[in-house]
Amino acid sequence: MSKKTEYLIGISTGLLLIYTVLAALPISFAVIFLLFLASSAFTIWMVISILKDKSNLSHKKFDDFFYEDTPARRVK
Repeated sequence: MSKKTEYLIGISTGLLLIYTVLAALPISFAVIFLLFLASSAFTIWMVISILKDKSNLSHKKFDDFFYEDTPARRVK
């Protein structure tokens, strides 16, 4: 995974944690709503970035291997 993608995952996760904590505190609705919108936008951006990341592609195909992380071949 590229450094940009890892950095974006960290920012998105941190923003979601901050949103979760601040939602339980007595803070104005405008701030909570802004954090909700920002965290949603960063989550969508993170998913798109992960799906487009080409830095660590595997040569295994689904027809040959059912799981990518095991060397066991798929039984047909």
